Amino acid sequence: MTSVNLERWGRAAGIGFVVAFIAAFIVYGEPPKVNASSDDIISFFDGDRSRILASMIVFGVAFFLLLYFVGAIANALREAGQGWLAASTIAMGATFVALQAVTGAIAGGLALNIASIGDEGAVTSLNTMLTSVDVISAFPFAGLVLAASIGLSRAGILAGWYAWLGVIAAILVVLHGTNWATSGFWSGTGGYLFVTIIAGLGWTLITSAALYSKATATERAPETASARPA
Repeated sequence: MTSVNLERWGRAAGIGFVVAFIAAFIVYGEPPKVNASSDDIISFFDGDRSRILASMIVFGVAFFLLLYFVGAIANALREAGQGWLAASTIAMGATFVALQAVTGAIAGGLALNIASIGDEGAVTSLNTMLTSVDVISAFPFAGLVLAASIGLSRAGILAGWYAWLGVIAAILVVLHGTNWATSGFWSGTGGYLFVTIIAGLGWTLITSAALYSKATATERAPETASARPA
């Protein structure tokens, strides 16, 4: 019988985040455009409110796993002497999740009863705010990717090429922070959003799998007295 290795579970939590996020994103569906009409916004959030609210629960699980994963990265960096990068990783990860929690609260509120009230000004404003907060959250997530990638590479935990992978992913993610067009590919809900999602999830998946493979093997539990020879 083996003991539970929390370090390995923490490093694998990134894979769980990716799976849960994709599931939640599929359940949530394609969100209204930033310049969508109030009728379209109300139809999306009130048309099938149970689907939106269910996706909020799965998103919550996903971001819980992400925080657990960020903690595992920070612990690995701290043990390798990269203290300031460990602290930066935690700060960036916590800020990103906090901003995503705001978007979840807005979406959940719209689905719960705000959209059903039918106040056109309110639903339009909240939909715009939801998109705006998501765009801003690109900056701390890019910071998380960059700090973790540089730290893990500098500490020799992961290979040197991994740092360059992280830099590329961070650039692709941070560009979402410039998606302030009101329509088209470069809007907050436009095509570039999917580039950001692929870059972020891809980096998380690779990092989690690589760290899991590097984790200390699970140790055997101590033998009991009865199992020892007389």
